[in-house]
Amino acid sequence: MKMILKIAGAALVHLAFFACYPDTGPLGIYYLAVSLLLWSVFLLFINTSTALIRFVSGAAGLAVNAASFALMAGALAVTLPQADKVSVLEKLQNEDYPDRATVARGLARLGIRLDVKVPEGAALRSLDKEAARAVEKLKEKK
Repeated sequence: MKMILKIAGAALVHLAFFACYPDTGPLGIYYLAVSLLLWSVFLLFINTSTALIRFVSGAAGLAVNAASFALMAGALAVTLPQADKVSVLEKLQNEDYPDRATVARGLARLGIRLDVKVPEGAALRSLDKEAARAVEKLKEKK
């Protein structure tokens, strides 16, 4: 279970970098997929040694996990391809942080559209119906 959470954390780190700095070109998705695969294998090997370290000291095991994720974030910041040939690390050092439009564009590349509006009337009516059903069930149980 812990290994699945670590791999999910690695995927979140990769997706965060991709969403914040989406100008990776057409091969950016492939880079992230291969990178996530390699880091998952790395985390698998680290997980066994972390279990042995955690046997001695729980804090040391946590430190090893934190260091592996910091190493992953650093490697992504250095190697994530960018269209302007400036690494993400250099952008961060120059305080060139992503703005809301850039993050929205990055999330759109992942299939998450922030500009799509949910029809309010239908959603609220559905929510009201579900709330009324829940209240009726609670009254019946009393």
